[in-house]
Amino acid sequence: MNNKKRADEYYSKNKDKIKDTDRPAYHFTADIGWLNDPNGFSLYKDEYHLFYQYNPYDIKWGPMHWGHAKTKDFINWERLPVALAPDDEMPGQCFSGTAITKGDKHILLYTVHNSDKEEQALAIGDGLEYKSISDKPVIGVELLPEGFSGADFRDPKIWVEDGGYSCIVSAKNSKGLGSVLKFSSKDLKNWEYRGVLYENTGEYGKMWECPDFFKLGDKYILAVSVMEMQAKNREYFNGHQVIYFVGAYDKEKSEFIPEGKGITLDFGFDYYAPQTLDDKDEILSLAWLHDWANNLSPGDAKWCGQMTYPRRLELKDNRIYQLPSKKIEKSYKNEYKTNFVLEADKEYSDENLNSRLARFDIDISNKDAKKLRIYLAADDRYNSFIDLDTDNKTLKFSRRFSGLSKDAIDERKIDTDFTDGKISLSILLDRFSVEIFINGGKQVISSRIYTPAQADELRFNADGKVEISVCKNEIA
Repeated sequence: MNNKKRADEYYSKNKDKIKDTDRPAYHFTADIGWLNDPNGFSLYKDEYHLFYQYNPYDIKWGPMHWGHAKTKDFINWERLPVALAPDDEMPGQCFSGTAITKGDKHILLYTVHNSDKEEQALAIGDGLEYKSISDKPVIGVELLPEGFSGADFRDPKIWVEDGGYSCIVSAKNSKGLGSVLKFSSKDLKNWEYRGVLYENTGEYGKMWECPDFFKLGDKYILAVSVMEMQAKNREYFNGHQVIYFVGAYDKEKSEFIPEGKGITLDFGFDYYAPQTLDDKDEILSLAWLHDWANNLSPGDAKWCGQMTYPRRLELKDNRIYQLPSKKIEKSYKNEYKTNFVLEADKEYSDENLNSRLARFDIDISNKDAKKLRIYLAADDRYNSFIDLDTDNKTLKFSRRFSGLSKDAIDERKIDTDFTDGKISLSILLDRFSVEIFINGGKQVISSRIYTPAQADELRFNADGKVEISVCKNEIA
């Protein structure tokens, strides 16, 4: 029995041990076991396919497989057989990569990890079964330029370019810093090194992982997941941090030319390894809603790791704005709208706003308050909350009392915009996560929570007068 079949058999025997109510309702997670980076997020035969780093046997990182699922609406997912497994067709674990569609072929380019080196392998399938096109990697360490080894050479992003194929791969140079290298091929089997697309000078952490490169509007975006990043002011707090650069692409020289500094893509505690998908008329992005530094899973959990809900990306004034994909609107039910005036030192609640599975769109117009607090997933014991400081123009999110079983990074404060005392929030609340989109998605904060389901209240209080409108849509 190969390792694909062994993983699928284990899944079939154990998946029913977890009740649906013990997992996220509309954020994707593996039915059982460990999940990390999204892989191969792609559109194939009019369905969205998602692969993911997967260890079916434990809720900890372990032997890396590619789990596989597909959907039409990002809410209802069909689990498919494991697409790739370690040591089946070639020695090594199956690390991260990407996918493209060419005709009726679904093409996966991924990293094969061994203890002393990493190389890139390629498999082709029909949406269900995938086979390697070679018994060895197609982009081996022998293609690396001088100054690079195969010790950290991973996470290819593939795309079609000029009738052939191009990809970028993260690699660590002789200074111990991440670089993004470009390769090209006409037939998927034979690849050539083209040059350094862009490299880390040491300003942004050390190793760069999971590079993503795509066009947004009339600009090109390079996004990287940075390891060992040091905080600056109110940015880059996570250590493992996702940043992006906006710029131009010189195809002939295989170079990316940024127009400014690296920008934080998500300010939350839990966001890593995003992948984009060109969905015909919009760019969608999906990431791992988790963090390497904090293991917050309850001891009796049978799954670990979830994805963000897919976001549509727009470029405005050289900055990425993110909002939930509009497909989520097809799953709305029980819409409820309310407007009220929050008076100083008087808490406001409305039982019609109570929910743990909903989107809340909140418009705030401050009159004379200096501070406003919004409680989410709350009851008398548990809560997460958003603090708005209108004088200092900051927003703080706290999960300190959300049910964490140990000390962890639990509060994050960011600088944000208050235009004429106004700010807007869109909040996706699920059983185990909060995603907060600020001012039309100009900033985002993503976080895990492990709050009991009965804590479902939404409450407001302030030290002055505030006008608030709320629209709640329950989901799933």
